[in-house]
Amino acid sequence: MPKIAFISTMNGGAWGGSEELWSQTASHLRAAGETVGVNVLRWPETPVPIKQLETGGCAVERRSELGRGAKLRNALRPQANFAWLDRFQPDLAVISQGAHIDGAPWMLACKKRGVPYVSIAHSAGEQWWPDDGEAQSIAEAYEGARAAYFVSNGNLDLTRRQLAIPLEHARIVRNPFSIPYDIEVEWPEYAEELRLACVGRLAPSAKGQDLLFDVLRQQKWRNRPLRLTLYGSGPNEATLRAMARLYHLDAVTFGGFETDITAIWRSHHALVLPSRFEGLPITIVEAMLCARICIVTDVAGNRELLEDGASGFVAAGPSASLLDAALERAWAQRKQWRAMGLKAAAQVRTHIPADPVAVFVEEIRTLL
Repeated sequence: MPKIAFISTMNGGAWGGSEELWSQTASHLRAAGETVGVNVLRWPETPVPIKQLETGGCAVERRSELGRGAKLRNALRPQANFAWLDRFQPDLAVISQGAHIDGAPWMLACKKRGVPYVSIAHSAGEQWWPDDGEAQSIAEAYEGARAAYFVSNGNLDLTRRQLAIPLEHARIVRNPFSIPYDIEVEWPEYAEELRLACVGRLAPSAKGQDLLFDVLRQQKWRNRPLRLTLYGSGPNEATLRAMARLYHLDAVTFGGFETDITAIWRSHHALVLPSRFEGLPITIVEAMLCARICIVTDVAGNRELLEDGASGFVAAGPSASLLDAALERAWAQRKQWRAMGLKAAAQVRTHIPADPVAVFVEEIRTLL
């Protein structure tokens, strides 16, 4: 029976959307009788899905890593972490990266030991451009992989540019979503106003909520019957709340972390996501499945599922002026949002399979 290792490099929080694909795949393979090992960061409180993997029979290793700055200890500690590969001795390692360069040390550790491995990159950004020495090492790591999976073509293209390698073994993979594939959500009838939802981690460095606030503080938007709800939690919630007060954005509210995605779309007409960098946000997939248009910035995979002006609206880049222009175009076509949402619902189903985890499980089986 082959042994499969799942290694997550997630270090921005105990859990996030990037963790769903590998963890659900691990659970599926373990339930099918495979021997599964899991290596994750140690957190003060273990996330529920990790506990469930343990209960299901996965061998879970919690590693310790230090933040940037502790150079000596960081130089020594990874070697101790990589020793887990020697103990578990997997036949295949699946390395899930929050960003496209995070997993290179694990990839190189697998390569050194002769352990076959694949990588999954859940995001990429221009701000993570490696220098020549780093690029050479990361390129070596990618070129040694059996397959390099990316959640969007935008992430794949950027990685090719940053590393200057063809990545001919790269493949696109889709993340799971939390609503039924065939869902139908009724259109919210609010004749007096339009309601936008911004669904994502409250972290402007990634999700760009500050750009949205900068647009909505303009008098023209204050005069329009438009409301915005921010859903999610994150490290900058207090700052965003203070910013909303500073700008006197009375039409902006905070909805907290909402687990019932359909509840959001029963009361909102469109998603707005002014990201600075991305992979392919599940919030876009779920909004489109619920027949809602998306107003997004043209970064990574944000525009790959929708057609600008037909099933959504795309700002040319992550800036307040470009976002304002996209919102203006959307506002001018607001009476068509419902019909455009129906087109979005049909369009997303041509790109996203009904069960992305089952698709990825079969991918993994072909590599064993």
